Amino acid sequence: MDALRVVFAGCGRISDLHVLGYRDEPRAVLHGLYDLDRAAAERRAAEWGAPRVYASYAEVLADPEVDAVEVLVPHPLHEELAVAALRAGKHVSVQKPMTTSLRSADRMLAAARASGRVLKVAENYALYPPIVLARRLIDEGAIGEPMTVRIKMMSGGSGGWPVSDSTWAWRLREFAAGRGMNTFDHGHHMWATAWALLGPFRKVNAWVDEQNGVVDSPAVVMWAHEGPRRYGQCEFHYGKELAVPSSYYGNDEWIDVSGSRGVLVIRRCTASILEGPVVGVYSGGAWAWHEAETDWATGFRLSTKNFIAAMRGDEAPRPSAEEGRHLLAMDLAVAKSDRERRTVWLGELDSPAPRLYAALARRSERRAKAAFFRVLAGGGDDVACGDGDRARELTLALPGRFRAEAASGFEGTVGLALSDCAGGFSLTVAGRTISVIETSVPVTVPDTAVLCLRVSSSTWASILEGRSRIETAYLRGKLRVDGEIALALRLRDMLGL
Repeated sequence: MDALRVVFAGCGRISDLHVLGYRDEPRAVLHGLYDLDRAAAERRAAEWGAPRVYASYAEVLADPEVDAVEVLVPHPLHEELAVAALRAGKHVSVQKPMTTSLRSADRMLAAARASGRVLKVAENYALYPPIVLARRLIDEGAIGEPMTVRIKMMSGGSGGWPVSDSTWAWRLREFAAGRGMNTFDHGHHMWATAWALLGPFRKVNAWVDEQNGVVDSPAVVMWAHEGPRRYGQCEFHYGKELAVPSSYYGNDEWIDVSGSRGVLVIRRCTASILEGPVVGVYSGGAWAWHEAETDWATGFRLSTKNFIAAMRGDEAPRPSAEEGRHLLAMDLAVAKSDRERRTVWLGELDSPAPRLYAALARRSERRAKAAFFRVLAGGGDDVACGDGDRARELTLALPGRFRAEAASGFEGTVGLALSDCAGGFSLTVAGRTISVIETSVPVTVPDTAVLCLRVSSSTWASILEGRSRIETAYLRGKLRVDGEIALALRLRDMLGL
């Protein structure tokens, strides 16, 4: 396949970062530039060796040699330029956020589907090597089950490269429209980071202040991811007297992810306020440090490589247009939460009755919470009753569900007495295995046991089948623990109870 020919629509500051991916790249070339400021486009073309400067966007789209367009103009223009390029049969990479409303995003998605061309959102943080490394470590179980992500974004009055007056002008117009430089524009990077680490979002709460009617800071945003027990928060801070050591924009970010077994930290992104190894994992009482490429521009280079590979059919775009729409929904939900001073569910943004959607979501969560505490307080019976044979069968099958990684540092025998004469068992953990032995005399457990559980066969079967929780049975008096409760909780983790 010949090298793909790409045109930049827009030659502002961000184009300095997008051009990096085309250097020494045999699969694609920067074929031309278009900007309303033709002189700027001509300067860039001479600097970068681009052979064409176009007089109009229509001329770009009419050129049969052009395979793709990178849309690098202010957010309100994204839809118009992207849709026109897709209809002209060009692939499109659009700077983040992909547009300014979900309806606009849907029109872009429809145009991409109709054209059969790639529509990718250019988002460098999702491909920034320390964040990619962090996600791999999380997937490998470095911190156990991840539960929270915390991001601190700080910007200063000095440091970083200069930004032109024309750039500030359109960003101020965006701020006046309710789309702040921190929480909407740069916020997209923060949501992309949290998304890359912990997955999609469900709901959000935001408090956004302002400084001098220009900067949406300080601000604090909290959210819940899809799925159980995954939450996040982001703090935006601007200090006009803060100097930020940066080769790019004058801001930096610190990130940590906490899990059931440890904590992972990422110590810098855009700048280098913190030095030293970039990714650290605290687990098992010790730190392990990992190196990765920390040049912030690397994320842009890799995003361009991903766009080229997607156009050639070698890999999926990341973020895809659909994923970019989800990140845009988070942007819009943050602004709506601050404006309306309430929790906003991302799903309500697509609902014809958003207030009703939110009310039903709140009611569902309240009912689930109330039901949990009713059970915790002993307000009901077990869901169902097993019998001795079922409890015996499930207990003897415990080696098949044993989690060796959760048994680190634990060795010994746990006694299990099924109090309604179903019998007794000894569960012995040694190394990375567990053995289960049925005792010869009912309700008898070894004298050497470090812990003994006493429970009815029906309750024990319910726990093993996942219909009841071991903590709930203990609090309701249906399970007695002879020994340290902390050891019972270790057993819970080892057996996935």
